[in-house]
Amino acid sequence: MTIASPTGFRRLPPWLARLAGSSTLSESQPDHAAWVWLGGALVWMILGMCLGMIAAIKLTYPDFLGGTALLGFGRVRPEHVNTILFGWIVGGEIGAALYILPRVCQRSLILGELASLSGWAYHIAVLLGLVSVSLGWTKGAEYEEWVRGINLAVVITVNLTALCLALTVFERRVSGLFVSVWYFFLFAIAFDFIYIPANLSRNAGAEGAVINWYYGHNAVGSVMTGAGLAIAYYVVPRLLNRQLFAHGVATLSFWTFAGFYIWNGGHHLLYGPVPRFITMMGYFAAFGMTLPFVLSTVSLWGTIWGQWRAILDSVAVRFAVLAAFVYFWASASGAMLAWHELTIIQHFSDNTIAHVHLAFLGFTTPALNALLYLMMERGLRRPLIPVLQKLHWWMFVIGCALYILPIYGAAFFEGVGWFQQVPFSETVALRYPYYYLRMYSGLFLIGGQLAMVWNLIYAWRSPALEPVAAIESPVWLVPGEEA
Repeated sequence: MTIASPTGFRRLPPWLARLAGSSTLSESQPDHAAWVWLGGALVWMILGMCLGMIAAIKLTYPDFLGGTALLGFGRVRPEHVNTILFGWIVGGEIGAALYILPRVCQRSLILGELASLSGWAYHIAVLLGLVSVSLGWTKGAEYEEWVRGINLAVVITVNLTALCLALTVFERRVSGLFVSVWYFFLFAIAFDFIYIPANLSRNAGAEGAVINWYYGHNAVGSVMTGAGLAIAYYVVPRLLNRQLFAHGVATLSFWTFAGFYIWNGGHHLLYGPVPRFITMMGYFAAFGMTLPFVLSTVSLWGTIWGQWRAILDSVAVRFAVLAAFVYFWASASGAMLAWHELTIIQHFSDNTIAHVHLAFLGFTTPALNALLYLMMERGLRRPLIPVLQKLHWWMFVIGCALYILPIYGAAFFEGVGWFQQVPFSETVALRYPYYYLRMYSGLFLIGGQLAMVWNLIYAWRSPALEPVAAIESPVWLVPGEEA
């Protein structure tokens, strides 16, 4: 079943029409807006990872790149964080939504040109944010470094694209809503709910700390993780060509996720000068999160179970399975971080760094990798180079292991050392070997992701193996039917 795409804006100047992809919103190429967002996200991914590696090197060799303020750790680190979070993760997840929602709704994207132009404007905003931080123009709060003009541009572009997606869902040609739709809706609502109070208002003191960590935790949680689950719920059954196991359980996982995750963040302020009820609310919300991550694991792994041959045969399936596995691990360890007794030892150590990179590197990035391979092979019907796919997989897995395991180890000894009154300078020296391994992990991670980008560019430039259809049947049909 194919569905013709709407033409969207009728009268655009020729140069603007080319940017917006007006000539491509047809049965031969229905995903122009998705590729605008995802293409830019890939650029930010590589740049952000390179900035992260520079920051890791400077923690081991402080004089690396000299003492220039422009290249100092205090600027490179927030450049890395913002480029990865907003350029790669948020940009990539919006691109994923532009690809997935039309398929599960059996309705081509409405106002596709608006989504494409919003994508270009969003990438310009990310670029301006990168430049402003490198020049030292920031608001000085973690995850809130960008100045308000850039914040406003981010809000406008994200909401214009969310409007296109909402109209597409409201005009859907199926009666039910696949669980991915719910998670993408939460992504859009939570983004405004947390981003606007933190970035477009003035807060200071204890009030500013509460809002900052309510926003910081949910930027990773309700936004990044919510949309990451939406991608996982699509790519796992789609790659395996089978129905999602226990869709009702997956839907229940969404409602518990939406009910508990948004109240997390207070546990970052334990033992700080804030009201006790704020930290206790974060404590109970964190443990309430055991419901959604257990339910999601049941649904995702129920779909995967028995498909062992597919895992061996397909690199894309391996990335999807890795994302499903690490989601459970990251969520379980995140809930433990709200436990007061554990927080005394671990929360303010490198454990937080290891945890957030576990979510970013082990869950969201593999889910996006799997989707990109799916889009190229099954969406555009383009051939990929198998050797590069396998190289990508092994370099990525080795890079993740070299980053996450040593930093968890450093965090353990660091926290125990503080608890036992070991001088701070000694804990710094103790962490040096672990930081050294993290530095080398960047070579594997960047090399693996570059292999994927090279492979995608090769496939994009190759002729299609068969005619490319428009939006086809949805993912929950019987196994063997494509979506």
